[in-house]
Amino acid sequence: MSRSIAPVVLLSVLAAWSCGSKPRVGDPSSSSKTTANTVTTDQEFELGPGQSVLVGAEPLKITFDAITADSRCAPEVQCVWEGDAVAKVQAATGTQAASVYELHTNTGYPTQVDHGAYRIRLTAVAPGPHVNVTIDPAAYVITLIVTRP
Repeated sequence: MSRSIAPVVLLSVLAAWSCGSKPRVGDPSSSSKTTANTVTTDQEFELGPGQSVLVGAEPLKITFDAITADSRCAPEVQCVWEGDAVAKVQAATGTQAASVYELHTNTGYPTQVDHGAYRIRLTAVAPGPHVNVTIDPAAYVITLIVTRP
């Protein structure tokens, strides 16, 4: 691929990726990352660090704290292990104190947790890893889905 069309292809891919159907909770361009919005069960949604979402009538409040570890394998290298990203989230129902959970991308570890009448499952962590690229902790976005077990 020539150098002149590479940026156009990259921008096209990024534009298509940003048009996904999952709601992004809060406004990522806002200086306040503590915005809480409401989603329904069985609906995938995205959270950035410090963002929260309310689910259901109780409601269940989920807050994404941070990615605490990221050893995922970059697609441009061959790895013997797929690696793992660990998302630290808090969950609280009604007026209860929040419980802290770690959800993993690697299915050899917990990818979901039951909290009261809800099941919280991590389905994705973005951005993906790349060789010689350090991901800014504030740039992480997790995708979750909440269901009733």
